[in-house]
Amino acid sequence: MSPERAPFAALDDILRRTRYLLIDFDGPFCSLFASTPTAPVADDLRAVITRNEVSLPVAIQNTTDWFEILAYAASVGPDVGASVESALTELETKAVTTASPTPYIRDVIAACRESGRAVAVISNNSTSAVRAYLNAHDLASQISAVAARTRPDPTILKPSPHLIKDAASALGASQSTCAVVGDSQSDIQAAHSAGALSIGYAKTPADADHLTAVGADTVILSLADLALRLRARTADPEL
Repeated sequence: MSPERAPFAALDDILRRTRYLLIDFDGPFCSLFASTPTAPVADDLRAVITRNEVSLPVAIQNTTDWFEILAYAASVGPDVGASVESALTELETKAVTTASPTPYIRDVIAACRESGRAVAVISNNSTSAVRAYLNAHDLASQISAVAARTRPDPTILKPSPHLIKDAASALGASQSTCAVVGDSQSDIQAAHSAGALSIGYAKTPADADHLTAVGADTVILSLADLALRLRARTADPEL
């Protein structure tokens, strides 16, 4: 193996063994809240809970993770969970109008098509927001499946393998022939739980170290590298 190819050996091996790319939405696909302050999102969701005369634990009062807030709301009861999930869906869909595409994501999608691979989007964000983004960016026809949040049930969200299994089923694929592209610990954990391979997408070397530490099968710092290697390796039609 030449020195030029050596850094991509693990990525090439993953692409040799898979035919379907499952790309996480917020991060590898786009930055959903790139132009939207995120702190008010958490505050808005907390307000929905307190309007239902429910007190907030200290951890929920202080968190900026709206999925933690959604999980707490769902634990309170189905009505509160549904209200918070509906509010979060509205906020996510509104953020689509200013979301920033991740550099080279279109190249990755095109390279998948050219190399005989199918692409699915997997996301803890709402299906409505994902589809609104795909439509706004004229990408819907190039995505074979979307597996995203449809209800206020945190147990189906990553790191659960549920969404990966749903995406694989929609593609008519075995989970072992899928590679998940994700930028978070939960993406990598979900991939492993589902029996899929994982490609960590890191924006910084520190992020790369974190993804490697949680067991990513390989890590890339740019989607341009992924597009390049996809074009270099045609998918095995037997997979």
